[in-house]
Amino acid sequence: MDSLHAIGFYVSSGVLLIGALGVALLPRRGLRGAALALSGLGLAGVYYSLSAGFAGAVAFACYAGCALMVAGPQYRKVEAVAGSVWRQVGAIGAALLLAVLAFSAFRGDFVSATFKGGPFDAVALGRLLFAHDVVATEAVALLGLLAIAGGAAAWRLRERAR
Repeated sequence: MDSLHAIGFYVSSGVLLIGALGVALLPRRGLRGAALALSGLGLAGVYYSLSAGFAGAVAFACYAGCALMVAGPQYRKVEAVAGSVWRQVGAIGAALLLAVLAFSAFRGDFVSATFKGGPFDAVALGRLLFAHDVVATEAVALLGLLAIAGGAAAWRLRERAR
């Protein structure tokens, strides 16, 4: 990775982090929607710096759509369906997963990776993720799958209770 790509990656990562903190900490939903769009812009920049421009464009479109839904007038708050103990267990699990991902990121060979494709090369991103960070990639995929399945199960339980 040359200097320009590294600068783009780290600046985009900073924008993504600022947007994520804004989503978590800002008080009004309009501001949270703008922070979500900022997160999408940062994620698109990270993908673009990794020569995966198409994946970046798709991610930005998804984040922008979600930001419009969050900031829109039809947005409803999701009521908590889990007790506080389970939320704390989930938070501890997320912290442990973050520690594992950070460890694998620092121990991986990401800095020395090279890309042979152009700005719209999702194949290079896939090769990078599966060649150097297989465990981290699988952990993120599993976490996403569990989050979706848990959300669907909680929704179904809540709908049955009505």
